[in-house]
Amino acid sequence: MINQWLKGIRKTASRIQLFLLLILSSPHAPADLSKTLTGGWISVGTLGMLLTHEAGHMGVAAAMGIDADIDDFTVVYPGKNLTPRQQLRIASAGFQTQWLLSEVAFKYLNDGEIARRSLAAGAIITHLGISATYLTFLKDHEDGDIMGIANALGRNKDLVAALVAFPALLDTWRLLGNPPTWVPSLSAASKGLMATWVWSW
Repeated sequence: MINQWLKGIRKTASRIQLFLLLILSSPHAPADLSKTLTGGWISVGTLGMLLTHEAGHMGVAAAMGIDADIDDFTVVYPGKNLTPRQQLRIASAGFQTQWLLSEVAFKYLNDGEIARRSLAAGAIITHLGISATYLTFLKDHEDGDIMGIANALGRNKDLVAALVAFPALLDTWRLLGNPPTWVPSLSAASKGLMATWVWSW
């Protein structure tokens, strides 16, 4: 009975994640930007980042000739025995695409055009929300990205989570604070180095 209940909770975790991210996208914009953002474009940025994350998994899987399927909001690979290299690349592809898109979004965060600024804010907030979700209640999810990366590397999931948390923490500082100039550079460099390492492993 309890096992079935836990399976039900895990299955709905992605729905809860989407709900939380949509809630986070509009009312919690940074204070200095909240008067100059529009909720509609923030929501488009949110949806775009969510779709980009999942499309990253699907695109890398397709490029490797691996059939993927969607179970609720999670990309799965039924009946496939992936090599560690394949699993690493596919499991990390969502983070890689959101890292790339977040860097593009940061370029438009202070844009003079309100639509672009709002779109960027939605994408960045969702990037942080996805990272936070995978670092907390989806960290132990058997089909989750953190677990997939950890399994591929044969490493502890907490170490993988710490690596993913690093650019997310820097990006939170970039969004909400007034960081020194080295923070954006370090964030972008950490994302680039991790993505490069994945593809050279």
